[in-house]
Amino acid sequence: MRGRRIALLLAAPLLGVGGASAAHAAGPAPAVTATAAMPAVTGTPRPGRLMLLALTALSPAHPHAARLRAVERLTALADHGSAFAEYVIGSLYMWGPQRPHAVLPYNAALAREYLANAAIRGELSGMEALAQLDLQTGHPLQAMIWAQVLVYYRHRLRPAQKRVVGYLPELIARAQRALGSTQAARVLPGVNGVLVRYGPRIEAGLHRRWPAPPADCATRRIAPQGTVPDFFRPGRWKQAPRAVSLVMIYAVDPAGRIVDHAILNVLPDWHVRYQMRYPLAVIRFNPAPACPGLRPVIQPIHYIDHRYVMHWH
Repeated sequence: MRGRRIALLLAAPLLGVGGASAAHAAGPAPAVTATAAMPAVTGTPRPGRLMLLALTALSPAHPHAARLRAVERLTALADHGSAFAEYVIGSLYMWGPQRPHAVLPYNAALAREYLANAAIRGELSGMEALAQLDLQTGHPLQAMIWAQVLVYYRHRLRPAQKRVVGYLPELIARAQRALGSTQAARVLPGVNGVLVRYGPRIEAGLHRRWPAPPADCATRRIAPQGTVPDFFRPGRWKQAPRAVSLVMIYAVDPAGRIVDHAILNVLPDWHVRYQMRYPLAVIRFNPAPACPGLRPVIQPIHYIDHRYVMHWH
């Protein structure tokens, strides 16, 4: 990352790369309690098992004791460097009892620690949640820095997409409104500080792809196909926010049916989940009779400009 300067474009929230030296580009990075890289926990589950473990921790359909065991297991994995586990545990601490059937208390400090570690290990959803947490706990400067870092890496992954969509532009606008003039001048140095200090770790995490499942266990949607542009309107919801980000996690049986589901995270506020109605009844996945057990699926859903949008991958 050395030798790069990031130019901040707040009107159209994208980050462009210039050519100043790191000594002039890098400013102070926001405080992050980052754990060092640690060896993998003995018996670390495969990616699919890890997501199903998260679903056990999140879904109220499971007994409380089973959910507690799953949280303990995820915490151990998070403490040994699993970015996804860090994101799940950080999300649980972020909302605490606001989440129905909560198994962890609200703890902003622990939420920030886990989400920050997930962010610097390349978990982009962790960056978005971390920026939201910073904003709602009165740290708009750090919220803006992490939101703009997320813009940068999303653009790196999808360079053809010229504008950021979803909840992120709304998050940036809210952080910008909360910034004073002195803080606004510190955003650019802070963004560059993150990129210089944590960029190699973030890049390594982005390129550490989970292995694809065997062909007979692959999961693909067969109905509905494509993007559903507007499948439910909020009706008389007078205080509907302009944008909402919700991440669902499903368990799919060999017949392609959803048999368990839970909300992994929802932004900007947990109460908006009541209006984010997801069309579980119409989603179908391909059957996989040769694949034993359940298959996990993570599904982002956005509410943008008074309509709901599901993104199919």
